[in-house]
Amino acid sequence: MLMRVQRLPVAASTFDSLFNMEQEIDGLFGNILGTTWVPAARTYPAIDMAEYENETVVVAEMPGVKKEDVKISVHDGTLHISGERKEQDLPEKSSRIRNEIRVGRFDRAIPLPHAVNVDQVSAELDNGVLRIVLPKAEEARAREIRVR
Repeated sequence: MLMRVQRLPVAASTFDSLFNMEQEIDGLFGNILGTTWVPAARTYPAIDMAEYENETVVVAEMPGVKKEDVKISVHDGTLHISGERKEQDLPEKSSRIRNEIRVGRFDRAIPLPHAVNVDQVSAELDNGVLRIVLPKAEEARAREIRVR
């Protein structure tokens, strides 16, 4: 005998309700304007961040962004990534049918979990993926303490 078990939420999340309402409004305006519009991600670019013994690595997705259009800085314990993704020009006598790819300026401020050796920070943009290596400052590195 198969039994279907369905979980019922005790209380609906306000955040989920607001997100669903935002999607419905976006869909309504997309239909009114005669185009399909997908809301941009809450934060752009999307990042992954991993901490290792001597460094932290931040990976950001930036398809279509050129390295000369990206600025990176570290200030007061925060990593700043800013830049611009430029819109691709269309040939004459052509028009967009869908316009879902986010273009324009972006700016992310990411709090860092430790002090950084700013002189050793490195960054590389390859195939639309930005990889930033943030070496830990000497005072932020773990040390073994001898018990006396």
